[in-house]
Amino acid sequence: MRPLLILPGVIFLSACVLGPEPSSPATHAPAAIRGDTAPHGPSFGDRAWRKVFTDPTLRPLIVRALKNNPDLVAATYRIEEARALAGAARAAEFPTVDGTAGIASNYSSTNAGKSSGSRSSENYELAAALSWEVDLWGGIRRGNQAARARLLAAEFQRDAVQTSLIAAVATAYIDLQNLDERLEIARRTATSRTTSLDLVKTRRDGGVSSDLEVAQAKALLSQAQIAIPVTEQAIAAKENEIRALLGEYPGGVARSGGLGRLESTLRIAGGLPSALLERRPDLAAANQTFQAATADIGVAEALRLPTLSLTGKGGWISSELHNLLSSGSGNFAVGPSLVGPIFDAGRSGFGVKAAQARAKQALADYQKSAQQAFREAADALNAFQKTGEIIARRSQLIASLKSVSSLARERFRGGSSSYLEVLDAERSLFNAELDLTDSRRDHLQAVVLAYRALGGGWK
Repeated sequence: MRPLLILPGVIFLSACVLGPEPSSPATHAPAAIRGDTAPHGPSFGDRAWRKVFTDPTLRPLIVRALKNNPDLVAATYRIEEARALAGAARAAEFPTVDGTAGIASNYSSTNAGKSSGSRSSENYELAAALSWEVDLWGGIRRGNQAARARLLAAEFQRDAVQTSLIAAVATAYIDLQNLDERLEIARRTATSRTTSLDLVKTRRDGGVSSDLEVAQAKALLSQAQIAIPVTEQAIAAKENEIRALLGEYPGGVARSGGLGRLESTLRIAGGLPSALLERRPDLAAANQTFQAATADIGVAEALRLPTLSLTGKGGWISSELHNLLSSGSGNFAVGPSLVGPIFDAGRSGFGVKAAQARAKQALADYQKSAQQAFREAADALNAFQKTGEIIARRSQLIASLKSVSSLARERFRGGSSSYLEVLDAERSLFNAELDLTDSRRDHLQAVVLAYRALGGGWK
């Protein structure tokens, strides 16, 4: 029983834990997001994605992506891996028990020395061995803390992947609707310019217009005609991109309603939060990664000191199988063992320094992510505000250009000007219409980016 007398001292020493205590990193975040002028009512960043992306065609696409996207599936399995590793780290706190059963046959040499009796013998053994490493310096507990932090980081990383995936599907769908509108503008313009070309040809045949004006009308028509296959190619590529986000093979994508319906359902509503550090899953993951790296310092420091293990072995040993389980075959041993480094050329010390450096890297990564979060939120809010102003100005520009185009056509028909005026007016109007639909796309995407930047409702 004397080996057991050390247990009180072991329990006392095991209260010691080396290394800094893992905690959230200190930050000096601004009190508000730049450009955040909305009243702080219900938080836009807190709303579930189903309440933000309410378009009846877009929502099923997001559901399919959340079910099948390979990146999200892989992130889910990374959680399972981290959970298993956390379980293994937790198991290190408990004793291990191994069982052995064996038979050994010995045949001695007559030439190795004096021998008497039988040259052969057999031993049978049935035993159990117990081993328990006492956590003297808290290294096991720090390892357990690190594993739990990495499990939380894996869960937050999956949430970040999900938030990014939702935003990617919504953004790609807005792009697709924008391309549909660009194609419609190109086709409508090509039809109108075909009519204009016919008119110029008729005037030339009548001696009113020249071959130069016919060539100008053809060039104007070609501009719109070229835009059609270019846009169709972009549409097919965008559909394939969306199908890839859905975890599916290339193919078409159903859509309806156009940008107009999206504009009626997709908009920033409610207050805009400034507490990004508590809201974004990628920042929560970076926080847990830093805490795991901090706990690893304690693990490395514990490796520099001796380890105390309590071991015990008990069972039965007999030279005859039928006597193996008899009382006279009992055998046991118990006792502590202390093992510590004497000389390792500084290996364990360098291990501590490496762990400290990794913790500093994780802190720098967290601070960078925090700054990036505020930048993304500010950029998204600014983009939403400014694209709204751009849409208003471009709408006014198109109204003016339509008037210019109409007057240029009337002057051309009346013989007051050449077709060059019509050419300039039509080109400007066509480009302005394309620019307007692009601005409407940018305005909608700013809502998506703001939602993602503000946390994406992941909680």
